[in-house]
Amino acid sequence: MNVDTDEQLVARWQRSRDMAALDALRTRLRPLIASQVSKYRANAVPQLLLEAEADRLMVDAAGSYRPTAGASFRTHVFTNLRHLNRFSAARSNIASIPEARAQKIGLYNRVFEQMSSEKRRPPTTSELADELMWPLNEVMTMQRSLRRDIPTPEHTPGALNYEARVGQVLADIRHELTPDELRVFDLINKRGIKKGQDIARLTGFSAAKVSTLRTSIGRKMERWL
Repeated sequence: MNVDTDEQLVARWQRSRDMAALDALRTRLRPLIASQVSKYRANAVPQLLLEAEADRLMVDAAGSYRPTAGASFRTHVFTNLRHLNRFSAARSNIASIPEARAQKIGLYNRVFEQMSSEKRRPPTTSELADELMWPLNEVMTMQRSLRRDIPTPEHTPGALNYEARVGQVLADIRHELTPDELRVFDLINKRGIKKGQDIARLTGFSAAKVSTLRTSIGRKMERWL
């Protein structure tokens, strides 16, 4: 049985957007992509975001590859994955936020926006404390935290700093995830399980399905940020 080369799979993708060809490329290139993603984990950028961006860069490489340029497709992908450096640097201000804190940030922001809309002015600290049923000093601590001057990437909108946005995303995105995505998301963010093979074993999903779910979750997070 003949097996398509990487370049033949790319040609199928470019010619007819053959998803089977693209999925085969994803499977073959998974070790290369994982090795490149691992270089940037120390920057505290959520791994799911890095994986989603790496997948996007791989798909871009599949679309732009020209065999007449002389390089193999894998070399072309490797070169394209260098853009992860800029992607990671732009998001290096994201802190690793525990889920309990993420939920508190999300709750604070929702209550603040709701009260601002109802009162047509920003609520006072005392009003927020009453509504949230938090001690006054806890509300003040949260406000100081959210006022910190953390730079945000140019393409991200909004007045909230990046830490606050990430916290709200981690708290709220669960409502946008499918049941299968939620199982993977909780294993990663609640139990700290990162390896695809471990997630596959615990969920009963195939490795390919785990990879697809992680990419989908990462893209949803990126869209919110």
